[in-house]
Amino acid sequence: MFRKHLTLLIIPEEGGKTHEFKMPRVVLWFFGLCVVGFTALLSMGLHGYSEARDLEEVVLRLQREKSLLEAEVDQVDQLEQVLIRLQRSNDQLRAILGGSSEDGDLQGNAGSADPDISSLRRLHWGYVESVPTAWPLAGPLARTFSERFPAVVIAAVEGTPVCAGASGQVRRSGYDEDLGQLLVIDHGNGIETYYGYNSHLLVVEGEYVLKGQSIALSGRSGASAQEGLYYALREGGRFCDPARYRLWL
Repeated sequence: MFRKHLTLLIIPEEGGKTHEFKMPRVVLWFFGLCVVGFTALLSMGLHGYSEARDLEEVVLRLQREKSLLEAEVDQVDQLEQVLIRLQRSNDQLRAILGGSSEDGDLQGNAGSADPDISSLRRLHWGYVESVPTAWPLAGPLARTFSERFPAVVIAAVEGTPVCAGASGQVRRSGYDEDLGQLLVIDHGNGIETYYGYNSHLLVVEGEYVLKGQSIALSGRSGASAQEGLYYALREGGRFCDPARYRLWL
């Protein structure tokens, strides 16, 4: 069968010389097989390309889902940190309110002529707004409290809003050579808070402020070596570590 030939005649329209070609059928079979093979390979290639595009879309979708999951995990971690801080604040508040010695002071000073009421007794009586438990701004401590430096420095970008740690009256609002733009708030009963190194003050002397109210913008004034906030707390004429009063933020 493969030895037979196929004759191909080419006859010009103008009546010229006719060309005759004889081609073995095996060549035609080979050519046909090549066409079929090429068609099959082309189909497979198109199918593979289509699957590759589908896989790319799947990969992109999985990457988006991964990003969403990572964002949700970050939110869970942040919520966990907030929960831990709240738990610590709750434990601290319970420790403050559960002090036996302070209970004795409550009973002993209920009818006392001493006009000063300590922050712990005010917490016992529910006057939380006048106790500086709110942190003035969020940021890491650049300097901690010590006997040589009776305050803390909270690192913050210049222009960050500074909030009042508790309600009270502004006793001083102005420039200090060492502390720069300084605010001093009197919370009553011998408790005062100091806010220094500010770039701008938002309240004036004699003004009453509420707990959490914006009172200044942090900066780098006075003898400050870096941007941030100088924060000090004095109770009964003695400077105390402000971190001991911190319950939120």
